[in-house]
Amino acid sequence: MTRADESLRQLAIRQDVESASPFELRRLWQELRSGGWQFRDTFSTDERYVALLKASAVAPPVALHERKVAVLESVLLGTAPKVVAFDCQRSLSSITAAAQDCLRSMGLSTRASQTTVLLTMAVRAQHHPESAPQLGRLSELHIDGQVYFVVSALRLDLQFPVPLSLAEAEVVRSLINGHTHAQISGARATSPRTVANQLATAFRKLGVSGRRATIERLILHQAQVG
Repeated sequence: MTRADESLRQLAIRQDVESASPFELRRLWQELRSGGWQFRDTFSTDERYVALLKASAVAPPVALHERKVAVLESVLLGTAPKVVAFDCQRSLSSITAAAQDCLRSMGLSTRASQTTVLLTMAVRAQHHPESAPQLGRLSELHIDGQVYFVVSALRLDLQFPVPLSLAEAEVVRSLINGHTHAQISGARATSPRTVANQLATAFRKLGVSGRRATIERLILHQAQVG
């Protein structure tokens, strides 16, 4: 990360703390799919997920292709890509490409497995409001004539629905924040097998099968605890 990027993050954090207003998370998904906003950066603080977004340079913005958006929605809502392909009577490769095109247009990594948690929260707030947190925070940041939007929401991994060991909690947090097993292993100076075992134990306690299901479980838990 460059020094400029780090400075922009610090400005975004300060703006979120000092000037943010309540914000319906579903609007984040609506702005992204309409082409109105694009991600500039995503990161986490000790308490919140934060996204720095920029307004579209095109007026009016160009909306994303509806079929591709529907594919990405299905994947983010927990449907396996293979199932989406079967339901749409399309090849798995075309489903993967459609989701990647959407993510790329939104300014994100094309790996759905590393998609920012905020995006999943926004989609669930749009389609399953009864089982997802509804509110985040929104503020504006003006730098050199460019308008940025700062969106944040409480982290899901601050409180788990079941007790986890310290190591299990840390590897789960790393995973849902988009880190690979190899990255987690390197950061923790431990073996990939140890990370895999810790994740497997945590998944068993949470009653889930992987990253996407873990995020869904934590979204539901946060909605229930308010």
